[in-house]
Amino acid sequence: MRQGFPWGELRALLDPEAPLARRRRGLQVYAGFLFLLQGAGLLLLAPLFPQAWHPLLLALAFLGAGWLFLQALMALREEGPLGALVAVGLGAGLFFFLGVMGLLLRPWGLGLLPVGVMGFLHLVRRSEGALKGPSGGPRPGP
Repeated sequence: MRQGFPWGELRALLDPEAPLARRRRGLQVYAGFLFLLQGAGLLLLAPLFPQAWHPLLLALAFLGAGWLFLQALMALREEGPLGALVAVGLGAGLFFFLGVMGLLLRPWGLGLLPVGVMGFLHLVRRSEGALKGPSGGPRPGP
């Protein structure tokens, strides 16, 4: 592996002068870490959660997921890499929230888990695009 991996990529993520490819790798490392951490948390919680099917819980799952998704999209409007980091973090929260709600609403509620994964991956892709800047190219210097 490269020397300094993953810390070099994570440092490059916050450096606007770093090459775009290295910043994207840093964002992918950050997203992968959050995804694995949240997935491990869901696996540990799975045997502890009771089955609690109720239509209001399903409505709460969709309302909460929509709110988290909108917050992540609003974070992407921020200048610099911090907006992308916040959006990826909220995407991981979206995955975890829908995973927990899916565990509560099983067996049919487990369908919320792939929705959470798709939302997370969509926000990671949008965050990678936000690193490029609004025009799709590198950000101009000061």
